[in-house]
Amino acid sequence: MESFFSEEQLNNMSRENLIELMKIMNAQAVKKDMEIQLLKDKHKELEFMNALLSDRLALAQRKQFGSSSEKYAEGYEQLELFNEAETSADPETAEPSFEEIHPSSYKRKKRTGKKEEDLSGFEITETAEYALAGEDRYCPDCGKKYKVVTKETVKRLKFVPARFEVVEEVTYVYSCPECGSMKRPEKIPPLIKGSIATPSLIAGIMNAKYVNGMPLARQEREFARYGLNLSTKTMANWIISCADRYLKLLYGRMKEEFLKSRYIHCDETRIQVIGEPDQKGSTQNWMWVYLTDEYSGSPQMALFDYERTRAGYHPVKFLDGRFHGYLTCDGYQAYHGLDDSITVTGCLTHARRRFDAALTALKKDFTKEQLKETVAYQAMTRIGILYKVEELIKNKTPEERYEERQKQSRPVVDALFEWLHSMEDSVDRSSLIGDAILYTLNQEAYLRRYLEDGRLSIDNNSALCARYFYPHLFWDAS
Repeated sequence: MESFFSEEQLNNMSRENLIELMKIMNAQAVKKDMEIQLLKDKHKELEFMNALLSDRLALAQRKQFGSSSEKYAEGYEQLELFNEAETSADPETAEPSFEEIHPSSYKRKKRTGKKEEDLSGFEITETAEYALAGEDRYCPDCGKKYKVVTKETVKRLKFVPARFEVVEEVTYVYSCPECGSMKRPEKIPPLIKGSIATPSLIAGIMNAKYVNGMPLARQEREFARYGLNLSTKTMANWIISCADRYLKLLYGRMKEEFLKSRYIHCDETRIQVIGEPDQKGSTQNWMWVYLTDEYSGSPQMALFDYERTRAGYHPVKFLDGRFHGYLTCDGYQAYHGLDDSITVTGCLTHARRRFDAALTALKKDFTKEQLKETVAYQAMTRIGILYKVEELIKNKTPEERYEERQKQSRPVVDALFEWLHSMEDSVDRSSLIGDAILYTLNQEAYLRRYLEDGRLSIDNNSALCARYFYPHLFWDAS
């Protein structure tokens, strides 16, 4: 390689010029080292992806030539939780009579409680006392009667299975003995006309299905163990009827309050719906979640909006031009085309995941010490510092959170993006680490925005948790 300067030129350089030259050469050496590290990471990523694709090929061959469907224990089948009620409901199914249900005769006094170390808030329904009686109350050595000096109390947790009760309504009908006119008192209207269902029964069914994830078919078997013949179709009819008649009103009222907030979260996830008209059963539909968190300064809630596509006009339609404030979300472009009165803030978790994926690809062949030298590990470490700050200030007021972020988080954020920008021109866009760096830089303006307000979150984890754990609490039935 030809030298940039001859030996004579170097000898004639001043001390200041030599120092400047050394700085330039040192910066180039650091850049080359970074490029070499990125190439090493890319090589390991490719090895990891090759192994991953081999595993996927084997799995695909197994699916093609193996069993066509997953088998479960006898009497069980895999069920779609989201629209099970819609697919199971049958408006033509007659409402079952009380005699058809056969309520269980099993009864036991209800007892409740929780963990042993904190049962003070619950009623004690049973007390077992252990005391001396008869001759045991006297000391065998001196004959004196024992005196109680203290009592040792231990509380234990007892489980009592659920039980069913029958509510009997008796209405007295009156007649005038003189003119024969009839009169009967006003009754509380039933939850569903002509049905034996009570609010507590339907609430229990909904809670089991939408909160605990228990399909109606499994609940039917559970009711059968209590001697109740309560079919899946009947429960599905009840759920849809109550959702349209009562929960839709609640959903609308919650949405009114939601749109008044200035700080919200939004996310969307794929969901497969059986029986949608004009689409194949394998088509992916979408559930959009909108929520407020503990820092929003408004009632906490999660609202779900089912849509058949992921089109950007869905959040526009939902927010209806009435929300004005901060919206925390991922990097999906649809959110960035909203009204100018909406300020989008980013999710650092989505950026962190990409670095984590790059690091995972290296773990198989790198030692712990080698991993610490990788770009992915160093990025994860820097992001981890930001999350540590959030953990320390989570119980502070929004004003205090803002001040602490300026002192502790902003310098780390500035250093993180300055470091990532130094690698921007060197990364391979097709590599995992390249994807992580370029995604984070592309979202820089949105990822920095949480520093502007103490009520903003560093990520969109609230929405992520909501869509994983509570995907069917509320839905827009319109």
